Amino acid sequence: MLNRKKNIDLLVSHLWKLGYTIVKRKLGTYLSEPPSINGYEIDIVAKHHRQYAMGVCVEKNDLKDSLFLEKLNFLASRKTKSGKKDVLLFVGFPYDIYKTIKDLVSSLDDSIRKNIYLVPVYEVVQNDLFSPTYDKVSLKNLERVH
Repeated sequence: MLNRKKNIDLLVSHLWKLGYTIVKRKLGTYLSEPPSINGYEIDIVAKHHRQYAMGVCVEKNDLKDSLFLEKLNFLASRKTKSGKKDVLLFVGFPYDIYKTIKDLVSSLDDSIRKNIYLVPVYEVVQNDLFSPTYDKVSLKNLERVH
């Protein structure tokens, strides 16, 4: 089981590999913490060209919260102030709660669901430079729920 800081670090590295620049992040050293949005806490704010994204790390105990689905619904429906573009929501979670997260997100409206990307976070052990599993974290680990 990974701790919260490690989950955020893994989600940050995944967003880097997708080309995003991290603007704000929680539990970091140099960047400021992201603001809470309407009382909901987010872990990461990132930017890729003119596309903004938010990142939220979810743990098992977050699923017990009755407002969790409302939080996902609200955060995934955000738009930028100036361009009225959708702000993407990356949800990082341990792989053992994948089915539960996918079922919850699938129950949301289609217009909101298209803004949510599910990212199972886990540590890749890189034994050898020539190993077939070396640096395989890419778009394959990212899932958009349709």
